[in-house]
Amino acid sequence: MSPGVDQGTVENLDAIERAGLTRLGESGTPEDVQSAWKMFVSVNAEPFVRISDALGEVSLSTLEQTWKALAAELGIISGSGEFLLTVGGKGTLGLPWFHVRAAGRLAIRDLGMYPGVPEFIASSLDRSVSIAVSTEESEFWILVAHADA
Repeated sequence: MSPGVDQGTVENLDAIERAGLTRLGESGTPEDVQSAWKMFVSVNAEPFVRISDALGEVSLSTLEQTWKALAAELGIISGSGEFLLTVGGKGTLGLPWFHVRAAGRLAIRDLGMYPGVPEFIASSLDRSVSIAVSTEESEFWILVAHADA
C-alpha cells in the first residue's frame, strides 16, 4: 500500500474497479459525503423501491436494471457516463466523493464492501439528486433524494 493511502480508500477503489467504473478524480469534501449518508440513513428515510433478495441472481439483476433506469430518468449519469460516488465501508466517511465514469459494463452489485452486497450513493455531478442503494435483511433498497428537499 502506498504511503498516505489508508485501507478504506483501497477497499473503495477495489469496489469501483470491480463494478467496471473508471475513477477520474475526487469532488467535494468528506463532510459532503457525510451529509449524503446522513440523509439516507435517517430513520425517516423511505425506500423508493424495495426488491426482495429471495431470488439470488434474479434479484441482483432486477436491482441493477431498476437502478440503471432510475439513474437515467433522474439524470444521475451525465451524457459522458460520469457521476459522483461514495461506497459504504471502512473509512468512507473520511473520503470525498469519487468522480467516476461508467464505460461499458456497470455492475452496481459490486459497489460495497463485498460483491453482491451493494451499499453506495451515486449523485449527479452537480449533486442536485442522489440515489442510494442499501442491502437490508431480506431486501435491496433504492432511495432517492433531491438537494432541494
